[in-house]
Amino acid sequence: MIDEEDIQICLGSHEPLESRDGAVLPPVSQASFFRKRSAKELFEALQDEDREFVYSRGTNPTVRVLETRLAALERGEACKCFASGMAAISSVLASLLSSGDHVLFINNIYGPTLQLASMLEDFGIRHTAIQGEDVTDFEKFIEPETKLIYFESPGSMTFRLAPVSEIARVGKKRGILTCIDNTVCTPLFQKPLTMGIDISVHSLTKYVGGHSDAVGGAVIASCEILKKIFYRGYMLLGGALAPQNAWLFLRGLMTMPNRVLQHQKDALEVAEYLETHPRVVEVLHPLLFYKEETDFGYTGLFSAVIDVDSFEELCAVVDRLELFGKAVSWGGAESLVIPAFGFDDRHRPPGIPENLVRFSIGLEGASALIKDLSNALEKR
Repeated sequence: MIDEEDIQICLGSHEPLESRDGAVLPPVSQASFFRKRSAKELFEALQDEDREFVYSRGTNPTVRVLETRLAALERGEACKCFASGMAAISSVLASLLSSGDHVLFINNIYGPTLQLASMLEDFGIRHTAIQGEDVTDFEKFIEPETKLIYFESPGSMTFRLAPVSEIARVGKKRGILTCIDNTVCTPLFQKPLTMGIDISVHSLTKYVGGHSDAVGGAVIASCEILKKIFYRGYMLLGGALAPQNAWLFLRGLMTMPNRVLQHQKDALEVAEYLETHPRVVEVLHPLLFYKEETDFGYTGLFSAVIDVDSFEELCAVVDRLELFGKAVSWGGAESLVIPAFGFDDRHRPPGIPENLVRFSIGLEGASALIKDLSNALEKR
């Protein structure tokens, strides 16, 4: 089930019509800057550029509407949107960490995030990444210099859940900020800020956009945290979301509740089929891991370990699929498939087999996708 209030937020039902002259979607404010009536008004606006329209690298009216809706969906105080998910993540780390600080990464983390963490080592910011069974016993990895606990739930590629409430509790007890990448579940199925997490980040490119036509990111947190991120990591790094892309994400929000429910239904049906197939060793899908948690909602992303003798044979299985596009990213209307790690597996986390395949289930229909998978898997 999806909360009816969330559906109304996605549609903008509670926003005053006069704010956009009755238009279903707000107009695209394609302006690089905004004029003021006097020099005094201009300089006053510059003092509050996180709230005032001065220059679209800072705040833009179309982007502001999107930020307001995303903050409401997450039940957060404020939101800032970015040019990409990695721009959002980069700004969080750059804004909140200094030389000598330590970051604890929990669960399987999106590869570029860990690559960024490795780059930050050059600036004196250390990190520890824990996976597997250690995820439930994470507190022993906290150091006196730990300033941020960053995690994903479900984790990338493995889709195991992290103990969100426990991470929040420990963070509050120790005075450590906590941040979750909430892209996979979306705010419709998981609201980590209501569980005590300080910061939620998203790649809007995925289920929020939903049409594979725009790239963007978002950070939702308290006004205090967002103000610091705005003036340090956002304004200075320059990862501004274009107003046209913000408009596309607003369009995507309007259908997101219906889309993610269909993704969830079809993906679970496909995952359950694969779970019974003799050439599938394991299916990694949260709704299969945690069947007793009947109130847990999910989307359409999962992985499977295929019984093959080589990486080349795995690619042959993938190449025989006709309805699954071979591409990066996920969350759109089309189904996608990608071997979890390419021909160079130097960045493959320990414990993840090379015969892991990630599926993003689109809207083609579960029966058609199952038939396609059956045809691809029956040949050897």
